[in-house]
Amino acid sequence: MNDNAVRKLQPEVTPLATPQLEPQAAPVQYSRKVRFSLLERLLALGSCLAILGFMVFLVHGSVTVTNSQRQLQDIQTKIGKTKTSNVDLQQEIGELGSSDRLAAYAKKNGLSFDDANVRNMSK
Repeated sequence: MNDNAVRKLQPEVTPLATPQLEPQAAPVQYSRKVRFSLLERLLALGSCLAILGFMVFLVHGSVTVTNSQRQLQDIQTKIGKTKTSNVDLQQEIGELGSSDRLAAYAKKNGLSFDDANVRNMSK
């Protein structure tokens, strides 16, 4: 109707400067699991086999060392027994070869014993 009328303009109100937050994109969640590639599977299998091999090698080495120690101990025991036997035999040789025993044996069997005619031999 009244097109000539002056329109009242409303002043444009600018809001105070408020920091506008940028909308962050929500993290995308995939519902489908990613399969391992052939290379990843082979690497995992190789690693497991290597660890298993190292474990077997370690146990084998430990058993070998234990057996070697037992054998060493057995040999040392035999050496000790042999040394004791050698000492006993040397003592018996000394007793059997003493001049007192030879003189007693000669007297018992009616033989004469002259120290000048006796030679003691040793290794």
